[in-house]
Order: sequence, then C-alpha cells, then structure tokens
Amino acid sequence: MKQKLILTLSMVFMTMLLFGQTRITGIVRNASQEPLIGVSIFLKGTSTGSVTDSEGRFSIELPSSDGILRFSYAGFMTQEVPLAGKSTLEVVLQESTTELTEVVVTALGIKKERKALGYSVSEVKGEELTQARETNVMNSLAGKVAGVNITAGSGGPGSSNNVLIRGVSSIGGTTQPLYVVNGIPMENPRSAQPGGQWDNAPDLGDAIGNLNPDDIETISVLKGAAASALYGYRAKAGVIMITTKSGKADGIEFNSNFVGEQIMDLTNWQYVYGQGANNLKPTSGTAAAQVGGSSWGGLLDGSMVPQFDGVERPYVAVKDNLRNFYRMGSNWTNTLTLTKAFTGGSIRLSGSNLDNKSVVPNSNLGRQTFNLATIFEPIKNLHIDARVNYILESAKNRAMLSDGAGNANYQVMFLPTSLHVNDLRPGTNPDGSELAYNSNNTFATNPWFAVDKFVNDTKRERLVSSFSARYELESGYYVQGRVGRDNFTDNYTNVVPTGTAYRPNGSISLRNTEFVDMNADILLGKTYTWNEFSFSPVLGGSYRHTKTLESTNSGSDFNVPFVYNILNAANKSVSYLDTRLEVQSVYANTEFSYRDLLFLTGSVRSDWFSSLATPGFNNKLNIVYPSVNTSFVFSELWKPSFLSFGKLRMGYAEVGAATDPYQTLLSYSFLSESVNGYPLGSISNVSIPNSGLRASRARELEIGAELSLFNGLLSVDASWYNKVSEDEIIPVTISSTTGYSGAVLNSGSLQNKGVEALITARILRNSEGLSWTSSLNGSVNDNKVLEMAEGTTIMPMGTSRTGYGFVQHQLDMPSFQIMAYDYKYDENGDIVYLASGVPDRGALTAMGSAIPKWTAGWNNELTYKRLNMSFLLEGKWGAKIYSGTDYYGYTNGLHQATLENREGNFAPEGSNTVTEASTYYAQLVQNVSKLNVESADFIKLRQIIVGYTFPSLFNNKVKSLNISAVARNPFILMRKTDNIDPEASYSSTVPGIELGGIPAMRSFGLNLSVKF
Repeated sequence: MKQKLILTLSMVFMTMLLFGQTRITGIVRNASQEPLIGVSIFLKGTSTGSVTDSEGRFSIELPSSDGILRFSYAGFMTQEVPLAGKSTLEVVLQESTTELTEVVVTALGIKKERKALGYSVSEVKGEELTQARETNVMNSLAGKVAGVNITAGSGGPGSSNNVLIRGVSSIGGTTQPLYVVNGIPMENPRSAQPGGQWDNAPDLGDAIGNLNPDDIETISVLKGAAASALYGYRAKAGVIMITTKSGKADGIEFNSNFVGEQIMDLTNWQYVYGQGANNLKPTSGTAAAQVGGSSWGGLLDGSMVPQFDGVERPYVAVKDNLRNFYRMGSNWTNTLTLTKAFTGGSIRLSGSNLDNKSVVPNSNLGRQTFNLATIFEPIKNLHIDARVNYILESAKNRAMLSDGAGNANYQVMFLPTSLHVNDLRPGTNPDGSELAYNSNNTFATNPWFAVDKFVNDTKRERLVSSFSARYELESGYYVQGRVGRDNFTDNYTNVVPTGTAYRPNGSISLRNTEFVDMNADILLGKTYTWNEFSFSPVLGGSYRHTKTLESTNSGSDFNVPFVYNILNAANKSVSYLDTRLEVQSVYANTEFSYRDLLFLTGSVRSDWFSSLATPGFNNKLNIVYPSVNTSFVFSELWKPSFLSFGKLRMGYAEVGAATDPYQTLLSYSFLSESVNGYPLGSISNVSIPNSGLRASRARELEIGAELSLFNGLLSVDASWYNKVSEDEIIPVTISSTTGYSGAVLNSGSLQNKGVEALITARILRNSEGLSWTSSLNGSVNDNKVLEMAEGTTIMPMGTSRTGYGFVQHQLDMPSFQIMAYDYKYDENGDIVYLASGVPDRGALTAMGSAIPKWTAGWNNELTYKRLNMSFLLEGKWGAKIYSGTDYYGYTNGLHQATLENREGNFAPEGSNTVTEASTYYAQLVQNVSKLNVESADFIKLRQIIVGYTFPSLFNNKVKSLNISAVARNPFILMRKTDNIDPEASYSSTVPGIELGGIPAMRSFGLNLSVKF
C-alpha cells in the first residue's frame, strides 16, 4: 500500500511539473531578416537556456510565461525581452556599434563586459585566422593587434616565431607571452637556434603552431600587467588567451584552403663579373673547383669556360639560381566539423589535415588534428566542459639555418654569378658521395646533395586535454574546478650521410623528448548586489607540475656505408636530461561596481616555486603579485550628441617570471664514458648556482581611454603604459678559468614605456548593402636597459657566423643592440687607412636595436551585399639588422658595391703594395662591419581577400557557401635592406642577425567554406 501511495504521489508530482512548464518558441534574425544560428538564450537570473538552430529557431521550457529572456550573440548587442505572457517571439538583434559593450574573456577565463575593464584587451575572431591562413596560426595575427610584434622565422613551414607584447619584457629570461587555451595555461617550448656563431641546425618549431585555426573561436590578447596579474609568475611577457569552438547548433561544416607558395628573390647581385679570381676566368676544372664560390673572375663575355667538373659552359650571367632551385610550394588544409546541440549541452567534433609541400625540394610537413569539445549539464546548475585535442605532426627534411654546412639555402644564395645551380645536379657522384663544386671549402655542401641526402626529420604526437566543472548553488555561490594536461613526444632524426665532403663517414643523432605539463585550479565566487552596487569576490588556487625527459643517442662513422642506423655507428654516445618544476599558487580577485558607471577591481596572487628551493637554506620560496584597476564610464554622466560611449581606465599591477630549475645548487649528470663499468658523472651547471635566487618582478602602470563617436561611426581605444622589470635573472659572464661560463645573479632592470592605439572608422554603411570599415592600429615603444650586475655594462646575446656582427644588451640603451665595428677616426674626425688602403678597424659600436620602435597595421573590410573584400598592410620602423648575406656578398664578389674599382688597385698612390678588389672588400667588411648593418624598416601588404557568399542552396541543404581568393604577403611596398627580407632571422630567440634562411615567400590561393 505504501509503495502504491509513493508511486501515485510521484506521478502526480511529475504531472504537476509537466503541466507547470511553459514552452516558449521563436525565431531570431538580424536586421536583414537573416536567421542567426547559435544565439544563446537564457532566462535571466537562472542557468536555464537554449540556442537557436540552423534556421534561427529556438524552443525553451520555462516554469511560467513570465520573466525575461536574454539573447546574446557575438558581434551583436545583447537584448533582453520580457515574456509578459507570450509563448511565441520574433527577435531582431542589432549589430554592436562598438566592441566596448561586448563580453570578453579575461584572466582565468572569467568573462566580463568590456566596459568594466580597467586595462586594454584586444580580441581577434577565429574567422580572421582561417581565410588567408598560415601554417603557424600566430603568424596570422601580424599587423592586427596594436602593441604586438610578431616575426616569423626563416626556417620554412612549421618553424617557430617571435611574439613580443609591449616590447622586450626580459633581458635574462623568456620574452614570449603565456598562452592559455580554454582557461588552461600552455607552455610553448621553442626548438629554435640560440643565436650562436656556430649555429648550424634546423628550426624545429614551437608548440603554439600545432593548433588548427579552424578550431579557434577567439584570441584575446592581455597586453599589460593589470590584465594578466592573476597569472602571476607566468604573466611578465603578457598573455594570449585562446578559446576554441564548441557546438552551437546541429550542422556540418567543411573548410578547405589551398595556396601556392613561391619565394621572393630580393637579391641585387652584380652580374658583370663571373666565377674566378684575380679578375681572371678559370682555365681548368681544377682551377674552377679551387675558386669555388668566388665571383672575382673576369668579365662575363659569353666565352666557353671550364667549370668545377671540367665541362666547358658559356661564361654568362645566371640570374635565376634561387628560382631554379626552389620549387613552387603548396599548403592544403581540409577541416570537417560535426556539431550537435541538444537540451542541456552540445558536442563538436572536428578533424583536419594539413599537407604542406615546402619551397625547398624534398621538404614537407604534414599535420593531422582531431578536436572534441563537449558541453553539458547533467544536473541542474552543473556545467561541464570537457575538451580533447589530438595532434600528429611529421616534418621531412627541415631546412638547415645559419652556417653553410649541409645548408642548401646558404649555398644557393652565394653561388658564383656564372654557375647555374642545375649544373650541380644530381648532387652525387656515381659512388653515391657528394658532387663537390668547391674543393677549397668542403663545408660548401652541394645544395642538391643537401636536400636529397641529408636527414632532418621530426615527428610529434601530442594530446592536449582539459576538463572544467562549474556548479552554481541556489544561494548564488559558484565553485569551479579545472584540470588540464599537455603531453607531447618529439622524435628528431639528424643524419649527415655517407660521402659528405666535410664528414665522409657520416654521423647520426636521435633525440627523443617527452614533455608533460599538468595544471589544475579551483575558483569560488559570488556576486552580491544591493541597490545600485555590486560586489563580486573570487578566491582560488592552482597547482602546476611540469616534466621534461630528453634522451639523445649520437653516433659517427658508419661501419656499413649508407646504412643509417645508430647501431651501425662506430662511435656512440648517449645523454639524458630530466627536468621537473612545481609551482603552487593562491589568489583572490574582487570587483566592485556602481551602476554601469564605475568599476573597481583588485587582485592578489602568491606563487611558491620548487625552482627556488635550496636544501639547507631557509630562503623565501614565494612571491606576491598585487593589482588594482578601475574603469569610469563617463558617458553615463555626460551625453553630448556626438558621444555614443566614453570610458577612462587605469590599472597598476605586478607580475613576474620564475627561474629555470637547478640553478640554486650544483646539479649532476652522467656521462657516456665509464670506468670499470661505472658511469662517470659531471656537474651539469653551465653557470655558478645561486642559493639566494628570487623570481623576477615587473611593475606596470597603464592609463587608457575608449571612445565611440557619432553613433559608432568612429571608435578610439588608446593606452599609455610604463613597465619596469626588476630582479632580472642574468648569467653574468665570468672568467673561463673558473670552469663556468657565468654566474647566475638577480641583477638587472629593464623599462618599457609607450603608447598604443586602435582607431576604427565605419566609413560606409547604407541600406543597399555597401559597407566599408577601416581600422588603423599603431604603437610606439621606448625600451631601455636600466641596470646590470655591478661592474658590467654589456650582456652578449648572439654572434653572427661571420664573427663581425653581434647582438648585445647594453646598459642605458634599448635591448638587443646590433653591434658592429665602425671606421677608425683620427683626431680630426677623418677615417684612418692601413698601408693596404683598407680602412682601419674602429670601436665596436652600438648601431641600434633589433626591435622596432614603431609598428602599425591598417586593415580594411569592404562588403557589397554578398561580396566581400579585405586587405591588411603592416609596417615597422626603427629596427636594425646585421646582414650576414651582405657580408658574404662582399667577400664572394657578389655585392653591387664590389663593382667599384673592380680591376684597380686600392693601395695608396705611390705605394709598392697592390691591393686587389677581392682583398680590399673582404678586409673592408671585417674591419668596418657596420657596412652590413641595415635599417629593417618596411611596409608589407600582409593579405588580400576577395570572396562571395552564396545564399542557401538545394532547398536549404547547403545553408552557407563562401569562396574566396586569398593572398598572404604578396608584395613588399617598402624596404631598406639591399638583398634580404627585413624580417629575416635564423633565430626566433635572438633577433637582428640573419644568414642561410629560406627566402621570403608569398602565397596565393583559394578558400572554401561550406555549412550544411
């Protein structure tokens, strides 16, 4: 009887619930009466919600037909609609006239209205990254965000880049921003060249370049310390927050992008004289091989002259060696996405394939990306977000950089003016050894041999996963927990093949790297309101543990020729590296607001570092980072007719950067050698450790304003900032007799101050569908090294392979100074000459910073009905670059400047000394290397897009179809470098030095986007 009663009461209760619910249906359109897909709809004050389907329709179950529904959609103004007893709604959303009212993602993934922010945040939509795309998604941001300087490496597809936010943030540590994906911090290790004189290896790429732009919803750039303070020790260089897409409605989407890539030959070599020496043509094959890469021969007269292989060929100018060597590359990306939205959740699954054929022969990169995003509410008030990103990447024959050994780029660039690159084919002799063309320099590798026989292959398997759960209590409190894991395994294979001229018996190196980064955090918060005030406190804590395991097996001298197996090497060695780091953090954030007029936010964070721990010492392991910022929306009080929105903001914060592990005490490692079966050990510290190390700190003050004028026709966002970094962790150079290269000290201070602005004008917008929006962003950054360790005024950072150009930090100067030798002057200021007639070497002089002081981007978007067009220009000014290419252009007789007095004597008149042009110019650029320092100013047309969007096709089975013609970097409108791209650099860690990289490239192609 009791069971029947319970069953009856349950059925009555469920019936009451069923009949107590009210179904509200409707449709959401834009001003053109087009349905909007994926509009978020929530009953105000609750978590009950829904989204619109592919036809813009929605259905939602509510307790009653009273209340207010809130409609929100990216790019449109949020609208609240009172139900007032209605069961059917037709809602028209208006496009946002200004981005100032949008909701943006801030630190820790907290969403805030832009008007409440007391600091600058720039947001880029994912659609802007997918039409004219780059292999590394960060390169697509170039020129689009004020204060962000992005430079791609010269290593070809998959190479790393250099991203600077508001200038150089450190003189001793990393200058790269923190990347945060879906609220989880992500490390971005880069396998780039360190900028040393003897660098001779490929750029193996970075981690951020693995992401598929088709999966990205938005990228938010937190530029200043006030914006990124809640990330504490990882926020010194700024934060780039990436939010990936989730399912919004049922549908299928297919994106395909295909572009062809070609090099730009920027050289302006002389084509008057050919291969040879002493102004004479080679007389035999042996003589031609001995002069090798020299273009100090006779006048190009068309006569038959023997070359390196003894074959006589016409002695004529060969002007297209670069174009004849590099092929037409291609990049084809296809992404298929399936989405399913259901009551209480959604699923998005995507798969992508990238196939890049490099312009370098026999070099390519492939990447497969799979992304799964699930959002659901299993019970009331519990929101779960789980995402998995699986990446497989394989690169074949990554290009060597800098030095000439095994570097095809280097050798093709400096071929003699009369030697055709195709005459070096196939690159091998009948016995399989290298077909050498320069017997005087065995390191001048035949470029065809380099691309066909050398091995520089990488493979990466990566899994990025995150899980977030948020529960909202009936009392208004919420608790949120997140955990994320980033794990990748890299395998790098390098083979110098049998028969290589500079290493006849060959060598092999196999490196395996496993990286694991685990992050977890928890947040507790609530919003309190009374009258027109609100108060939103948040408490939280986080934990991070990262581990890197690296093993390298090396071998030389293959016992069996052409068998590239580590077991076939006669001499073997092994090395192993185990690096671990743990950080524990607690933090709090509080926001006060008064009406929509005044906002005040404060935060504090404390981090504890395992890398500062020193057993036996009671040193401080933590550091505290405070911040405060405010926003005053003055347009709520002062509303003239021309002002749509006006805000003043100000923020102050402190952020930092931790040290690498194992720098507080001596650390040890095993060697490959052993004695009596026991391995030998050694001290692995390069610099003398410091048990009293502290994490570095940066203090920044930011003041800004945001304006929207004339009903949104013109908007301005401007900021001024002043950031000072202190306690820089610097390895100070000491005497090599100590057995160390330096000592690790907290010494150094760096300042960045500047102005940045974004001006957007909606020039046209009429009822006929014609619109034109133009935006100009620009920034000025003054960077200065304020302090260094006592007794030091310089800090070496990089050295050109030439040995006559350097990059250093200099006290009281902007960082990354290009250093070169000036002329020597007498007391009257006249140049001093040697007896040979060559100018004497003067002092090593700072020529200017490698970092541009001024940057600007100008973006234009035009639409007419369903036709769209956009173009983007970017310019940078104030930087210098040391050109290794020009140096070897001088020494090899290729540079246009070497035509002056080519067949004359440079020795002083009346002297018995004879100084020929080849001797003079080689010594000139060694003694006066500032001749190879050039201005890196440029203006580039970054991209052009022309597209058309078709209406729904085949009875709405195809809901949207867009096809676009795209171009990336098609033209350089202005440059001041003679023979190189002003952005060229073989090292993404040390800017300002270039040599042996892949030439600048342009791409043209098509982009197709279809939604079903």
